[in-house]
Amino acid sequence: MEASGEDAGFVLMDGGALLILGPTLLFAFMNGASDSGTMVASLVSSGNLSPRRAALLAAACAFLGALLLGSAVAHTIGEQLVRVNALPPGSHPFHACVAAAAAALLWCSAAWLLGFPGSYTHAMLGGWLGAFMALGGPGIVLWRNAGIVLLGVLLTPLLGLVAAWIAMALLERATLHLSRKTLPLFRLAEVGAFMALCLAHGANAAQKSMALLVIAGFSLAGDPVPASFDLPPWVRWICSAAFSAGVLLGFSRILKTVGFHIFRVRPLHSFCALGTSMLLILSSTFAGLPLSPGQINSSCLLGAGAGHNYRRVRWDMAGDLLANWVLTFPLAAVLSFLIVKVVE
Repeated sequence: MEASGEDAGFVLMDGGALLILGPTLLFAFMNGASDSGTMVASLVSSGNLSPRRAALLAAACAFLGALLLGSAVAHTIGEQLVRVNALPPGSHPFHACVAAAAAALLWCSAAWLLGFPGSYTHAMLGGWLGAFMALGGPGIVLWRNAGIVLLGVLLTPLLGLVAAWIAMALLERATLHLSRKTLPLFRLAEVGAFMALCLAHGANAAQKSMALLVIAGFSLAGDPVPASFDLPPWVRWICSAAFSAGVLLGFSRILKTVGFHIFRVRPLHSFCALGTSMLLILSSTFAGLPLSPGQINSSCLLGAGAGHNYRRVRWDMAGDLLANWVLTFPLAAVLSFLIVKVVE
């Protein structure tokens, strides 16, 4: 029988709904809350918008981006990382979906409470692979695809840092002789880059939760996951709403860490960081790479500061962020593996 996204949506309205909807939507909300500070940091610290106005604009744009900018990231997670339909008899992908969301929440919540931009993408990907290995062993993972995705997730922050560093150096040289009368133009361009970034950010981040719900729905129905699954409209709407609600309500702690503890941000720095981050996230979203937008935002802001004057950047803060990112993937994988073993 050919399954469809609508079948999955119908099943999730039955008995297993709360068991998967609760952790998944909480994951989407916390992902938005964690990423929010990195989204608005440069715009607020440059003095262009107040924190509340920036958060409102970010939440609205993230919601629209998650609704409108495709589903390539969801397809990568649902189809190209593990052999969902090759699990041993009696194993349920539903358990892996719940474990992945729970592991990401448990690990990243601690980082969020401490004010560090913990990577929910790393945690979810680690949890996803760890949970399915607990169900079907290492052979269930499509290691070539998983390796490409994980390498991309790890390298894009470095690419963002270098690209923003070079772009900032070139931009400062190009604007060296411009008068102060051009400052309003840069402030306007900064807001435009910010809105585009939030559209791309919402699309990439919210699709991870969408994939979890769809795979869980097929599992509850007892149907195989089709070679290409569609995202039901209700899945797209509720995951987009949960992520944007997190963006709106959770920005304050990480905003202080990223926006004011790395270097002193000016409108030109912010425009450079936002534009570089937007281009990376948007291209990765259309390519289906589930990267960590919060990482990209932070690394691009760091690169913009280094391009201005690398001696004034708080590199010790960058070291703290890097240590947190490196730990997230393996620990989330182990945690989700253990959760599945306990449930099974």
